[in-house]
Amino acid sequence: METVSTSTRVLSATERESFVGRTVELERLLAHGRGESVSTGIAVLAPPASGSSELLTQVYDHLFLDQDVVSPFYYCVKSSDSTSQAAASRFLKEFLTQSVAFKIKDPSMVNASPELKELSDLAGNADWLHQLIDSYHDDVYADIRSFVRHCLSAPLRAAAGGVRMFVIIDDLHNALTLEGGAGFLDDITSTFQRSPVPVVFCGQRRFLYGRTGFPIMRIEQLSFSEGGRLVAEKAASLGVPVNDQTRDLIVVQLGCSAGHISTFMSSAHDSGAGLSTFSLTEQFYTDELFGGRLSRRFDDILDRIAPDLEAQARLVGLLKETVDTERHRSPLALWSEQTGMSDVGLRAVLDSLYHHEMINLDASHVTLDTGNILLRDYIEARALLGSSDKRRALIVGETTAKIVRRAPELMSRFYRKNSSLGLLEIMESFDGRQISSLTLDYTRYKNELKGGPREQMSKAMQADRSSIRLPKCVFSAVTSAYYPPLDEICEPERSATAICVIEETGQAEIAWIAVEIDSKLEASRKAADFWCDRLEMAALNCNFDNYKLWLVAPEGFDDDAMATLNSRGAIGSSRQQVEILHELLSGEKASELNSKAEVYEFIVPMGDDTEMIAAHTVEEIVRRHNFPTKVINQIKTALVEACINAAEHSLSPDRRIYQTFAVEGEKITITVANRGLRLTDKDPVVPGVEGGRRGWGLKLIKSLMDEVRIETSDDGTRITMTKHIARVTENGLEPKPSQ
Repeated sequence: METVSTSTRVLSATERESFVGRTVELERLLAHGRGESVSTGIAVLAPPASGSSELLTQVYDHLFLDQDVVSPFYYCVKSSDSTSQAAASRFLKEFLTQSVAFKIKDPSMVNASPELKELSDLAGNADWLHQLIDSYHDDVYADIRSFVRHCLSAPLRAAAGGVRMFVIIDDLHNALTLEGGAGFLDDITSTFQRSPVPVVFCGQRRFLYGRTGFPIMRIEQLSFSEGGRLVAEKAASLGVPVNDQTRDLIVVQLGCSAGHISTFMSSAHDSGAGLSTFSLTEQFYTDELFGGRLSRRFDDILDRIAPDLEAQARLVGLLKETVDTERHRSPLALWSEQTGMSDVGLRAVLDSLYHHEMINLDASHVTLDTGNILLRDYIEARALLGSSDKRRALIVGETTAKIVRRAPELMSRFYRKNSSLGLLEIMESFDGRQISSLTLDYTRYKNELKGGPREQMSKAMQADRSSIRLPKCVFSAVTSAYYPPLDEICEPERSATAICVIEETGQAEIAWIAVEIDSKLEASRKAADFWCDRLEMAALNCNFDNYKLWLVAPEGFDDDAMATLNSRGAIGSSRQQVEILHELLSGEKASELNSKAEVYEFIVPMGDDTEMIAAHTVEEIVRRHNFPTKVINQIKTALVEACINAAEHSLSPDRRIYQTFAVEGEKITITVANRGLRLTDKDPVVPGVEGGRRGWGLKLIKSLMDEVRIETSDDGTRITMTKHIARVTENGLEPKPSQ
C-alpha cells in the first residue's frame, strides 16, 4: 500500500511553517529522537498551557514525514481513561497503529482507529508486530499490573525486533488521576529509565520535577514578541480581525500562554467575534470568563479536584479571599476550617492546585500570583456567580465594563514593565567578579564620563583599574515576592532582591535590594530618602541582617541625594551606568578571554619546585610578545607566589595546578586554579606571624600585577592576574593605584 502526502501535519495542530517559537527545543528533541543524545531520556518540564504538547507533536510529525529510520510514537496520558488498565490498553493500541502507519507511510492512519485484523494484514513480515497484535486481548496475565507492564513494554519489544524507536509520553501528570495511577506512573518511569530506547517524558513542571533521573529541558511561556506572532498567525489562518493594539492586549492579558492564546483565537473564530478594538476584544474576553473555553479549562481542573459542587464553591471562595488579602496569601488553617476536609484530603487538593500553578504553597500559607491576569479574572468571575444575589446578566455587564475600562491601564503598565532595566536578570548575573566602580558609583561616573560617547564610556569602564567586587548571587526574585506591600508603590519588575554570598570577605550572606525609580532630572534627596525607607522596611520584614540598597534613576542623583545614599550605605546609579554594567556582565566571564587573545594552557604537578617550570614557561611566552624585562620578572614572581599558595594551602586531592596564559595586545591575563580547600575555607592568617606566608604572598601578587581577582569555585580557588605593558614608562613603572 503506497500513500503520497504533501501534508506537513500528522498529529500537530499547526503547519510547521506557522509554528511559533521553541526552535532550540525542537532541534534538541529531534536530535534526541535520532539517537544523538548522551542520555536515553529527557524530562520536559512545562508550565500549564505553555504549548508543550504542540512542540512534542511537531517533533513527531518531523520524524514521521522526513525520514524512514526512526519510528516515532506519541502517547498522551488522559484522565478520561479512568483506570490504569484502560490507559495501558490504549497505549498498546496506539503504539500498534502508529507503528504500522509509519511502516507503510500512511499519515492518515495515525488518527484513525483501525481494527486489529487490518493492522495484522498491514504488518507484513514484522513478527514482533504480529505477536503484539495477538497479545492485545490475551487474558493470561496474572493481574492488571502485569497487563499494564506488558503494554508499556511494547516499544522495547519493537527495539528487540530491530526497529529504532523514539517514544514521547505527554501529560504524565495525568497518571495520578487514574485508578491505580500511582502504579501506572511507576511502571512507565521504571520501564523506560532502564531501556535503551530514546524517550521523552513531558508533564507539568511542578509535578515532574525530580521524578526522573533524566536531563531536564525547561519550557517557559512564549516571549512577548513570540506571543504576538502566534496571535497574528492564528488571526490570519482563522480569519479573525485583529490589529497591533488588540494583538498586544491579547498577549498581555493571556500571559504569553500559547495554549490560552490558541484557545482564545479559536473561540473567537467559532463565535464570529471581531477583535479589532479594545472594547470588542474585552467583551469577548469577558464572554470567555463566563462559560467560554478558557473558563472551562479551569472548570475542568476544579471538577477533577473537587467533583462536589459545594466543595468547589468553598474552594473558589477561599481562592477569592486569598486574592483579596493585602499579601495575596491565606493561612492553611483557614483552608482546613472552611473546607472541612481531612488533612490528607486537603493536602491532595492543594497539591493538585499547586501543580496546575493556581496557587503557591509553603509550610503554613497558600499564596496566589496576582500577576496571572486570566486566573485572577476567572476566580473573580466564578466567585461573583456563586456568591452574588445579582442576576447573571448584570454581573456579566458590570464585569465587562470593568475589564474594558482596565484595558488601557493594563497596557500602560505593560509598557512601563517592557521599558524597565531588568534588575532581576542583571543581579542574577552577579558572579563575584571585580568591576569598575564607574559602573555603580554615580558621582564618579558623573565627574569622569557622563556625556561622552557610549562606546567610549564602556571602554573606560573596562580599562578602569579602581575596581570593586560584586557579590555572587545564589537566588533572586522580585522584591514584592519577599515583601508584597511594595506592589502598592512599584511595579514588581522594577524592584528585585538577590541573596548573595561574599566569599572573599568571609561574609556568608548579603541581600542586595534594588529599585528602579522615576525622575525626569537627577533624583532628589527626598526621593532617595523615600525609597531607602521603603527598601529598608522590606529588609527588616524579611529579617535581612546584612543588606545593600541599590537605587537606579534615569538621570542619576543630585549631590544632596548622593550624600544621603552614602550616609545610608546605599548605592546610587544612573540608567546608562546599569545598561553598560549589564552589557559587561552579559559578555565574557571571569577569564575575560576572547578570540583575539593567544591562549596557552598549562598543568603542573604540585611540589618539587614545579612553580619554577611554570615561571620559565610564562617567560618564554611573554618574550615572544616582546614584554619588557622588568615586567617579565614581575609576572614570573607573581606566578611563583600564586603556585606556592595553591600548593601549600589547598590540600588538593589531585595535586595539580591549572594555568592559563592569555596574551592580547599589550596585556597578559594569567589564571592559576586548583582543587581543594578554598581560601575562604581557611582561618584568616595574619601577615608576619609564623605560618602566615599566604597573607604575604597575596599582598606581593597584588603589588606586582595591575589587576588581581581571587575567586572560589565549588571545590577550589582561582586567582586571575592581569598585567598591562602600557603601564611602563621611560622611567620605569607608573605608580600603582590603591586597591
